[in-house]
Amino acid sequence: MRPVLKLAPLILTLALSGGCGPADPGPPNMMPEILGALKISDGKARDAALAKACRDSADQGSAPAVLMGLARIADALLRDEVAADCAVSLDDAGQTEAAVDVVKLISSETKRDALLARLTENSGS
Repeated sequence: MRPVLKLAPLILTLALSGGCGPADPGPPNMMPEILGALKISDGKARDAALAKACRDSADQGSAPAVLMGLARIADALLRDEVAADCAVSLDDAGQTEAAVDVVKLISSETKRDALLARLTENSGS
C-alpha cells in the first residue's frame, strides 16, 4: 500500500495534465520566403517572387511577413493587387486588424477605400 501512496501524486499530476495540450503555436514563420525573394536581383522576378511569398504568407496567417514583403514590391499595380488579395485572406482568417494594416498600403485611393469599407462592414456584422 505504501508504494502506491508514493506514486499517487505522480499519477494525479499526469491525469490532471492530460487535458492540457500545448499552446497554439500560431502561424508558421514565413519570413524565410520573403527574405529569399528579396535576394533576387532582377526586379520583375523579385516582384513576382515577393507577390507569391506574400500571398502564401497571408494564406498561412503570417501578417508580419505580408507587411514586410508588400512594402518591397516595386510595381505599384502589382503591390495593390497583392495587398488586396492578402487583406481578404487575412480577414477570412479572422485577422481583421492585420488586414486593415495591409489595406492601408494600397496606393489607389478608390481600391483602398472600397476594401476598407468591406472589412469594416464584415467586422461589424
